[in-house]
Amino acid sequence: MIQNDCCGASTERLKMRTESYTGIELHALIGVFEWEREALRPLIFDIHLTAPVSLQLSRRKIAVQLTEWLKPCRYHLLEALAEYLAQCMLREWPCSRVVIGIEKPGALGDLARVGVQIARSV
Repeated sequence: MIQNDCCGASTERLKMRTESYTGIELHALIGVFEWEREALRPLIFDIHLTAPVSLQLSRRKIAVQLTEWLKPCRYHLLEALAEYLAQCMLREWPCSRVVIGIEKPGALGDLARVGVQIARSV
């Protein structure tokens, strides 16, 4: 869309689009307690990527890339893992905003799952 600014000069506004990929289940070593870090734990990812063009990503491509990024990770907290992954996405994919939610099923006994959601932009 072309608009004119206050001085009459034309400016182009970018139309942004958000692509969402939810319920991606992967496994990683994560946890505060030693017993949590003895085996891979299931994590559920919800990812929303905003960009001016189609990112041409599929659920499978995202899962494969997340798996690669998760391999070396040994984070204790979901917050730290979410921050790391958000920075990877902003660096590797042509998006301007990332919202990532990570849930850890069965993390706190009676709770079905605990989770965190963060948003980061360039």
